[in-house]
Amino acid sequence: MILLSCEDVIEVDVPSSEPRLNVDAYLNLFTRETPIRLEGGVRLTLSANFFEDEIPLVENAVVFITDLTSGVNYPFTYTGQDGLYLPQNPEDFTDLDTVYELNITYEDEIYIANAPFTPVAPISKVTQGTRTRFDEGEIEVIVEFTDDGTRDDYYLYDFGFDQFGTLEDRFFQGKEFRGSSFYGEEDVVPGDTITIKAYGIDEQYFNYFELILEQVEESGPFATLPSTTRGNIINTTDFDNFALGYFLISEADQKQLIIEDLP
Repeated sequence: MILLSCEDVIEVDVPSSEPRLNVDAYLNLFTRETPIRLEGGVRLTLSANFFEDEIPLVENAVVFITDLTSGVNYPFTYTGQDGLYLPQNPEDFTDLDTVYELNITYEDEIYIANAPFTPVAPISKVTQGTRTRFDEGEIEVIVEFTDDGTRDDYYLYDFGFDQFGTLEDRFFQGKEFRGSSFYGEEDVVPGDTITIKAYGIDEQYFNYFELILEQVEESGPFATLPSTTRGNIINTTDFDNFALGYFLISEADQKQLIIEDLP
């Protein structure tokens, strides 16, 4: 008896499009450290088709930020890796009384975006709690800070392990805030050190980030997003050839906690 088997080749038609400029321009400034520490920078890449193995890097752009009050330009230098451009002095972008304009020239087209330096209330305390949500092995971490009552604040918290949370101070204006995050046993075990980071964000970025989270949750990891989420980057040369991404300057703060044995 001879057994024969055959396989059908199925060709998947994946939509492709012209590459767009991706701008990840996040300047997170830890102003309570000496010297001021910069996390992030201006990272430039090109959009790629789904099955491409590598993300094209943009290494030949001209990047600078202008203080729109003083008119001073601050050039960024390509680092030679990962499409990342960095400034010489991060302290140049900590003025609360001005607006900063990002300027990118690439392929004879000019992209701009405006952002203020957005402050953040410092983290007062990070402690380990005793509550759980679903699993008895979960670890609760409690974060506390006092909101600044003189302004409307929006917060982005990074709890590590791709856990993020956004807050607006509408219901705790000028008051102490106390909130929890939970970690599973697959994330942390007793003896591990976790880092909690807080970033000041404006209302526009708060809405932008919420929209991205909503679309990712509804679409799932392998689905096409229902719409293109546009940030605040504008192509002044060709409006229709818009860039993807966002420009944000955040004051940042962080605290660390060593996880103890569960009670």
